[in-house]
Amino acid sequence: MAFFSFALSNILLGIAGAFFVIGYLNGEITLKAINWKLYMVCVVPYLLTVISFFNSEAIISGLRYLNLRLPIIVVPFMLLSLKIEKPQIINGFKLLVVASLIACGVTFYNGVKYFDQDILFKTDFVHFITIIQHPYFGVLVLIALLSVLEYQIISNKLFKWLVVLLFTLAIVLTTSRIVYISYFLAACFYLYSHFSRKQFVLSFIAIAILSSTFLLFNKSVLNKFQRSLDYDKSPRLKLWSNTFEAVDKTQSYYFGIGIGDFYKDKKDVYFAENYSEAALGTYGFNPHSQPIEFYLTNGIFGIVILLIAFMIYLKNLKLQSKFAHVIFIIIFLFSTVECILDRQYGVQIYAVLIPLLLTESFKTNETI
Repeated sequence: MAFFSFALSNILLGIAGAFFVIGYLNGEITLKAINWKLYMVCVVPYLLTVISFFNSEAIISGLRYLNLRLPIIVVPFMLLSLKIEKPQIINGFKLLVVASLIACGVTFYNGVKYFDQDILFKTDFVHFITIIQHPYFGVLVLIALLSVLEYQIISNKLFKWLVVLLFTLAIVLTTSRIVYISYFLAACFYLYSHFSRKQFVLSFIAIAILSSTFLLFNKSVLNKFQRSLDYDKSPRLKLWSNTFEAVDKTQSYYFGIGIGDFYKDKKDVYFAENYSEAALGTYGFNPHSQPIEFYLTNGIFGIVILLIAFMIYLKNLKLQSKFAHVIFIIIFLFSTVECILDRQYGVQIYAVLIPLLLTESFKTNETI
C-alpha cells in the first residue's frame, strides 16, 4: 500500500496493530516467541533517533522524526512475535504485485499523457510520471518483480513474463541510477542461478549491450550517471560534503548534531539559493544517504552502534534464502544514496522487510 496515500498505509497499520492486540489478549499470540536480540537489532535506527532527539535543543523539530519512524518500533515487534508461514509470505507478495501493477498502470497512463511534451526519461520531470517519488517506486516495483520470479504467484508463463516486462519498463521510466544498478545486479544473479555458464555469459553480454544502447540514445540519463562522480555537478556529493563540514564546524564528532537542531530550518536540496562551496556546513540539507545522516545526527557513536547491529543482522541473514539476500542488498544499496527513514515510503520498506527477511519462512535453500 506504500504506492498509495499515507492515510491508507497508516489505517492498515492501525488495523494490523488492533488485530495483534486482540490476538495477544485472547492468548493466540505469546510474546515468548519473539527473538528479542533480533528485535533490538531491527529497532536500532529508532533508538538512535531517540538519542539524537534528546540531544537537540529544537525538540519540536525533532519530534516529527520520532513520529515518522514510529513503525520501526511497532512493525518488527509484531512480525517477530508471529509464526509467519510461507503461504502468508506469498500472499503478501501477491498483494505487492497487484499494487505494483496498479501503480505501473497509473505511471504508464501519465507517460502517455505527457508523451507529446517530451519529458519521458528526463530526470528533472520524472515526478510527473511515477505515482510516488521515482526511486521508491522503482525499488518497490523491483521487489515485486523478483517475487514474481521467486514464487509461483503467476502460474501462466506467458502472463508471468508479460508482468516481468511491464515491471521492467516501469523501472526504466524511473531514471533512478540506484534502481538501474540494483536491477542489473539482480538480473545477473538470477541468470547466474538459473542458466549454464555459457547461457549466463551470452545473457550478460545481451544485457550489457541493451543497457549501453539505452544510455547512448538517452543523453539525460547518461549525463546523470556521468555527473555522479563529478563533484562540481553532483548535488549528492556536495550534500555529503556538507554533512561532514557541518559536523566539523560544530566539533560534533562523537554524538553528532541533534536531529531537531539540524532540520529546524529545513532547506530544499535541489532548489536552494546560494548552494555553493561557501555554503558547506549549512544546517537543513538532507544528506541523501542514511548512513551519512546517522553520522550527522549521532556521530561516531551512532556509526559504531549501526556497525554492530549490521554485523549481527548479517550473521542471521546468512541462514536465510538467497531471495532474502538479494532483497536486503537492494534495500541496503538504496539506503546508501537516500535517507530512506526521512520518508514514509522508506520507513515502510524498512519496518516491514528488514525484520520479515529474518523470519523462519525465509529459511530455505531456494534461489531467485
